[in-house]
Amino acid sequence: MKILFFFVHPSKYHLFKHAIRHFKHHHQVDIAIVTKDVLESLIQHEGWEYVNILPRGRRSRWLPGILQTIWFAGLTVIRLWRLARGSAYDLFVTDDLLVLIGKFMGIPTFYFQDSDLQTVPESALLMQLATRVIAPAHTQLGRFNMKKLPYAGVHELAYLHPAYFEPDAEKVRTLFDERHRYFILRLVSLTATHDRGKKGLSDKQVQQIIDKLRPYGQVYISTERPLPPCLVQHKLPVQTQDILHALAFADLFIGDSQTMTTEAALLGTPAIRCNDFVGRIHTMEWLESKYQLMYGFRPDQFDRMLAIIDELLAMPNRKLIWQLRRQRLLEDTEDVNRFIIRTIEQFQEPVYVRNRRHVQQQFASQQALH
Repeated sequence: MKILFFFVHPSKYHLFKHAIRHFKHHHQVDIAIVTKDVLESLIQHEGWEYVNILPRGRRSRWLPGILQTIWFAGLTVIRLWRLARGSAYDLFVTDDLLVLIGKFMGIPTFYFQDSDLQTVPESALLMQLATRVIAPAHTQLGRFNMKKLPYAGVHELAYLHPAYFEPDAEKVRTLFDERHRYFILRLVSLTATHDRGKKGLSDKQVQQIIDKLRPYGQVYISTERPLPPCLVQHKLPVQTQDILHALAFADLFIGDSQTMTTEAALLGTPAIRCNDFVGRIHTMEWLESKYQLMYGFRPDQFDRMLAIIDELLAMPNRKLIWQLRRQRLLEDTEDVNRFIIRTIEQFQEPVYVRNRRHVQQQFASQQALH
């Protein structure tokens, strides 16, 4: 097979990395990305060849919100079209606008989604155009549930399942020793289209959390957004590729990131999330209500969140308790990475799609001769 992967967030690198490593041994794989946070450095660390279609990212201080979205969406589609035309791809795999190119070129597209449709209604067009939607069984996709290929678990298990990840204390030895705890806070920028109008932790609230945790250990901040001078001293001194190891050995995680909250919980670290998405994402509510691996609070529930922090700090053996809860989750879920590989390799596209692409390839060859 010849497969094109296009993803636009570091979390999707983690989601796809083991599958890509497998496919590179058995198939032809191309990778396209845009600049977003640490995504490019993660790809470079792998040593993979890739194309960055938007090296400056998809943000501009010169354009207002809606015009910015339209401009960069158009630019993304144009550059993906230039990249894909003339290449006989068998499958597109993406979490973004590559589905438009797939529909136009008649190439099957797997679209990965882990948020409910009501939470990100703007994804409806992408799911409408996709051939299949890969999503956790608990993700509610409304009218697109008929397209969903569900699995038992969450995206993050594709790289945090014990078969693929083992925490290594030596990679983060500078963060702690046996006498001291440490805590990690994660702050995101909330600038994506689906984040518009949503709130997370304010700098004032972050300072309150630090003041509460400081008597118990060192507090580190991982951040997408600029920090005020009073918080810069807490910036997490860990290489990008080692942050999961840091999460695994942390005593407590607090943040306004969906992804990193889930990662901490799946690693057996008590996790607290504070943002306006609380109560609106079924997979996270499932992890909270069934397995008690995380807590979710809206920003206006901050005082309740502080009370839970106090309870957790006073709880003996909390890391052991969370590891037992994590083990119960692992027993109830599947190896998501194997599911992804199996689903892609066993997929049989409709005959008419093969025929249409064959005609397109013949046409392209004739044009090249002329």
